[in-house]
Amino acid sequence: MPTYRYMARDVSGVSTEGEVDSATKFEALSLLQSRGLTVVRIEEEGIKMRGNSGTAATERQAGRLSLGGVSLTEKAMFCRQFAISVASGVPLREALETIMLDMENKNFQAVLERVLRRLEDGLPFSQAIAPEGKVFDRLFVALIKAAEESGSMPATLNYLAAALEKSDRLARKIKSIMAYPVFVAVFFVIVAAIMTLFVLPRFQEIFASYGSSLPLLTRIVLKVNTFILSNLLVLFLVLVALVVSLVFYARTTAGRLQMDNLILRLPFFGDVARKMAVARFTRNLGIMIKGGVPVATAIEIASGILDNKAMEISLLESHRRIVSGGDIASSLDKKVFPRLVVRMVGVGETSGRLPEVLDRVADVYEDQVEGAVMVATALFEPLVIVLFGCIILVLVMAIYLPVFSVAASVR
Repeated sequence: MPTYRYMARDVSGVSTEGEVDSATKFEALSLLQSRGLTVVRIEEEGIKMRGNSGTAATERQAGRLSLGGVSLTEKAMFCRQFAISVASGVPLREALETIMLDMENKNFQAVLERVLRRLEDGLPFSQAIAPEGKVFDRLFVALIKAAEESGSMPATLNYLAAALEKSDRLARKIKSIMAYPVFVAVFFVIVAAIMTLFVLPRFQEIFASYGSSLPLLTRIVLKVNTFILSNLLVLFLVLVALVVSLVFYARTTAGRLQMDNLILRLPFFGDVARKMAVARFTRNLGIMIKGGVPVATAIEIASGILDNKAMEISLLESHRRIVSGGDIASSLDKKVFPRLVVRMVGVGETSGRLPEVLDRVADVYEDQVEGAVMVATALFEPLVIVLFGCIILVLVMAIYLPVFSVAASVR
């Protein structure tokens, strides 16, 4: 029977290390948890206990809405269908084949075809999906690996499906809330482009034949419009150069860190971004711990799916403190994570109910994000309408003031 070396903490937070004999890693985890221990790391005897910090940064894309042509909605639906099939006793390969044949997304279908070929070569499911990192991220692979060891594949897939469905609902709510402001902004850009390219130049030709002095507002608007039209190509190239430079700078480590820190410091949007990252972190960490992934490994994986370099670096530092024997709550940086999160993590850690507490924290912060977006949109809509209305009013006045002046002189 294999021997597993572990590092864990008891309910009072005291760190302890030891060995336990068990048939599988999951049975060893269950045995230690039944003793009231929170497992930080566990590895089979002869395998050095280590992290994967070198690969954590490569998975930042995990939380985005579209991954390799596969949407979050499609991933959630796949997990739910797969969980139902496996729980009903359908063999894993047969369930995958059935889902693949009914799938409309050709990109996802091609991914599942490659997974099936690897399964036919004798690889376990966790290893078969590991190369498809753009669709099945490290969190997904780690949970599937733990499920294979414990025989809890249907329950794990249900955890994943529920988490993906919650994230998808939040994303769709935010998109629906932002639809109207985006429509108003696009409509304004179209109107402004028509005025700049066609309407104002035509009226400028008409005003040139008047032979009289134009109002100050009209002269300013026409000069600005002439400058834009005369330098349209240069302005476009400058704008493209700025955007490209910003994109390339954001892809560097220093640039990404600086931009993410800047986002977190913004008055309103920084708070929303922080809450979204906290909700994602707590949700995924709770799922991994519930699925049997050791705490240290779970935090390391969770650090790579926040899509924020500043918070990722903070979590990797927390991972190092935990591996060195610290407890989870005290290892979290209070300058990055809200005090409520740190306090609730400490409560869950000492009570032995960390996954449940993390789920509740994720629910709270997801509700706060949704509420903040709704409030911001409610305030943003009238501001956008007033701002765009004022700009259009200035353009209209610049056109009609000379007309009024001519009409008055004729009378």
